[in-house]
Amino acid sequence: MSFFTSKGQALVEYTLLVVFLLVLTSKIIGTFTSFVSDTMGNLGHVLTVHLSSGSCESECFFDGFGNDLN
Repeated sequence: MSFFTSKGQALVEYTLLVVFLLVLTSKIIGTFTSFVSDTMGNLGHVLTVHLSSGSCESECFFDGFGNDLN
């Protein structure tokens, strides 16, 4: 009879371990996804601002910018 109880206990322990690992993995993936999304969004914003403002100190490739020094 003790064989069936230890077998049932092992099944419960493994099930709890798998559930714990799944929850932990999902939290880590969610945090990583949020971090990458925020970082790429900020990088995209910075690149857009710097590339579209036309700020150049010595030689501008385009003459249409308001801060063109040429």
